[in-house]
Amino acid sequence: MVGAYGRSLRAIGIFRELSEDVLDRLSEACHWAAFHGGEEIVPYLDENDDVYFLVSGNAQVMIYSRTGKAVAFRTIEAGSLFGELAAIDHGPRSARVEAAGPCVVARLSAEAFRRAMREEPAMMEAVSRHLVAQIRELTARVFSFSTLSVKTRIQAEVLRLAGEPAATPHRIRGFPTHGDFAERVSTHREAVTRELGHLARAGILRREGRDLVLLDIDGLRAMVDRGEDVE
Repeated sequence: MVGAYGRSLRAIGIFRELSEDVLDRLSEACHWAAFHGGEEIVPYLDENDDVYFLVSGNAQVMIYSRTGKAVAFRTIEAGSLFGELAAIDHGPRSARVEAAGPCVVARLSAEAFRRAMREEPAMMEAVSRHLVAQIRELTARVFSFSTLSVKTRIQAEVLRLAGEPAATPHRIRGFPTHGDFAERVSTHREAVTRELGHLARAGILRREGRDLVLLDIDGLRAMVDRGEDVE
């Protein structure tokens, strides 16, 4: 239930340096809602310009083609914001956002969001860093889709999900389904199943229930470094 989270924005990264009074005021100005996995939070091309904060759970930024093919742009994790582009430029939504599982979302009007940025320099800086990070990530994804083979994209995405582990074995908890993973790298489920099977036979990783355990992170990095370019 939404009430279990106290209707507080304290867990949202861009608000960490705000005073309790400011945070309480913004929290009270939000509309709070809970969503189940697969539910739409923000429709594609929607003209509403509110900004959203993911208080708990995970969400996916998606676009579906006319034939129903899904392209996943990024995963939104608890503590982050989304919908900020429309709140800044008043344009229509550039993608659909849907819940990846149970989640709690707070929605704030664009006017209140922009006013808070003007009045709180620390928040403005945090939003700027967030936007820069999104540009860097999307630039890397465009490069990957344009230059790397499907096989190498799958390997690179496993490496990205692992983060920067200090040592192996390293466990990636709640590894995406093959279908969800395929959407992230713009391919089909069979290609993901085939490549993960190859990596398992090579001793790079193994599946344990819903988790994926990396056994040889250096070996995986080496595969990505010498990855195949698209033809």
